[in-house]
Amino acid sequence: MLTLGITTLLLGIWPGTGLAAADTVDSIEVTVSAVEPPPARIARRMNTSIMTVGEQMLVGRTISDVETNQAKYENLIGDIFNRVLVGYTVEQVHLTPGASTGILVVVKPWGDVVRDVSLEVDCGSLSPEVLKLIKNDMGKLEDQVANVLIGLPVDSVEWAGGISKNVIRELLAAELPEFRSNLEITAGQQTIVKLSLSPAGPIINNVQLSLRSRTIPNILLADARPAIAEAANMLRGLPVAFVERHKDYFMDKLQTTAAKHPLVKRYGITLTPVINPGTDTDITLNAETTKYRLMLEGNLDMGRQEDNTSAKLHVGKFTGKQDEAFLEIKFIPNNLDWEFEPGWGHKFNNNTTGGLRYNISERESILWVNHYFGTNWMLRLEDTPKNDYYEFGLRYKMHDFLSAEYIVTEKENWLRLVANL
Repeated sequence: MLTLGITTLLLGIWPGTGLAAADTVDSIEVTVSAVEPPPARIARRMNTSIMTVGEQMLVGRTISDVETNQAKYENLIGDIFNRVLVGYTVEQVHLTPGASTGILVVVKPWGDVVRDVSLEVDCGSLSPEVLKLIKNDMGKLEDQVANVLIGLPVDSVEWAGGISKNVIRELLAAELPEFRSNLEITAGQQTIVKLSLSPAGPIINNVQLSLRSRTIPNILLADARPAIAEAANMLRGLPVAFVERHKDYFMDKLQTTAAKHPLVKRYGITLTPVINPGTDTDITLNAETTKYRLMLEGNLDMGRQEDNTSAKLHVGKFTGKQDEAFLEIKFIPNNLDWEFEPGWGHKFNNNTTGGLRYNISERESILWVNHYFGTNWMLRLEDTPKNDYYEFGLRYKMHDFLSAEYIVTEKENWLRLVANL
């Protein structure tokens, strides 16, 4: 805009054009000098503008013409820049005529210049942790804005603000594309730049937290839930794409928050968070221990007449990374029957576990295999060779505390609701 304005003004003041001669001005060299040197970007803009004026005014004219009318050309250039260069006074213009004519322009600020720049970032109601992450993405944005403004006359800050805005927009487009920006500059020796950020694109409206474990009761995890849920809520209002890009950071934050709970140290729990970003974001925190396995569940069978309610307690101790010795205690309220089944389990991989149990009351061995599909589905198979009985179950976890399982045997099928306590 500055170059266009200067060119228009120049054509209005100096409509004539020179005719090329043998010894003519072919190019222009520009030097801008100031007691208070302008910022580099502003100096380059000044140089470009003076270069444009010089080329329009001098290139193609004879060197002798420039020498003869040097004072007039110098006065004209000074007059043009005094009109358009807001915040500066042109103290001197000096031409050095030649095939490459030099133009020296000495400028002086009108009054106070910018000595310091502070950047204030407004992200609305986002948490301090998220604000810190955003500022980290911005990198040295404050330094780059300062490089544009420090040294400028206070009166020219508004004129130079367009350059600052372009610097910020270019940087944010590359480093923080999930946000739109709005810039407000309060000029002074201590110039304040207020940057307001607002999400661009879909944002996270709801966060659903699930705590899952195959080795400790859900009722123990419930004690740690409030602190983890509070940390998870920092995702609300953030752009989905921003969370997706920083998924590792947010998983680490959740893991760190959960690791501070006494339960984690007491049972040697390993935490593995999983985040699925979306407008409705799902967070699953898998909590497993390598020391013990303690599970408690209650069963209600629908479509089965006998022994259709039961409770089971599983108490196990890992003897290695893959093996577990355990005792399962079953209680059947219908006939007040207790069953004790010691056993052994082996972990074949992350999804498949199998082993052997022995029912002390019935004096029979039971072979079993559990296989998990993702986070919610499990396939269960039990075989009792002594009485040729098998049981096949497909279980779906509907909630942290409730699952549904369809069970198939040789004689009957039924649906079981499982309370995962």
